[in-house]
Amino acid sequence: MTDQISAISINAHRSSVGSFLPHRSNALAVGEGVLLLGALSALHYSGVLIFSAWPVHPFLFVVILLSAQYGIQGGILAAIGAIMLSHLDGWPARPFDMAYAEYFRLAWADGLSWMLAALAVGTVTTHRARVMQEQTIKLRQALRAENLIASQYQVLVQRTHDLERSLAVRADSSPSADSAPALTGGTRIPAQRSKTTPSYRVHK
Repeated sequence: MTDQISAISINAHRSSVGSFLPHRSNALAVGEGVLLLGALSALHYSGVLIFSAWPVHPFLFVVILLSAQYGIQGGILAAIGAIMLSHLDGWPARPFDMAYAEYFRLAWADGLSWMLAALAVGTVTTHRARVMQEQTIKLRQALRAENLIASQYQVLVQRTHDLERSLAVRADSSPSADSAPALTGGTRIPAQRSKTTPSYRVHK
């Protein structure tokens, strides 16, 4: 019984460790974001990858990837980095014949789309990570309670064994004490009183 309880506890603990992924640090998110965004920017400025030839800005895929891995914080950091790298050449100048709404769309359309993608994907990732963390905490509490029950079970088994041993010792000692009355037919023989002989004193 105790071996089965221990085996169940070990298997549950292994499954919880294997299914739960720990939170990644913001430093790792920043490092991965700098690596990916920097690589894309280097390809763009070298002429290998032209951003304007793509229907969607390549930075958007980086933001979605980091948001899915690191949650809201990682996604926002990636979006901020993408905005900074996209404006290394400076902010685009507004022509005189362009309306402010058109200029705002031209300057901030990509940045706002990156922020919205980071918030949307990061919210889902953060919520899932929080739910997994809560389930892991509940599982650890259940395992602690199970271990406590198993230890109490061991104590009860030991006490029951000691009680059985004490009862067995008493049962073995009781027939030897009652053997003398059994030999006399169940009646006890009264002890005979010793007769004292009178002593005579000789008076001189």
